[in-house]
Amino acid sequence: MKKLRNLITILLLTFFNAASYAQSQSDIAGEYVVGEQNTIVKIEPQEDFFSGKITSSDNPKAKIGNLMVKDLKEKKGKWKGKIYSPKRKEWYDAEFIPKENTLDVKIKVGFFSKTIEWERK
Repeated sequence: MKKLRNLITILLLTFFNAASYAQSQSDIAGEYVVGEQNTIVKIEPQEDFFSGKITSSDNPKAKIGNLMVKDLKEKKGKWKGKIYSPKRKEWYDAEFIPKENTLDVKIKVGFFSKTIEWERK
């Protein structure tokens, strides 16, 4: 009886662990409204990482299909990747923090950092 109880406990823990891992993987995926000109960035899974491209925008300078987020992976409970700055034409390290209806993007440049809030569409 004790062995059966231990087996059931292990199976339940494994199930809940797998379910929470799957949930964390999908937390980052989705469409986000970025900036004041209604630019939509869609983050979706690739092979071993996530990436995000512009799918629509009211900004005439925005290029639809342009890669804005790359190499996005979850490491130790934090989402880290690179974000593109069209103004500077450079990639920057960033941390992505999913919340209920937003995605906080913390961009790091040297000793400085800036956090931008993207709204989930």
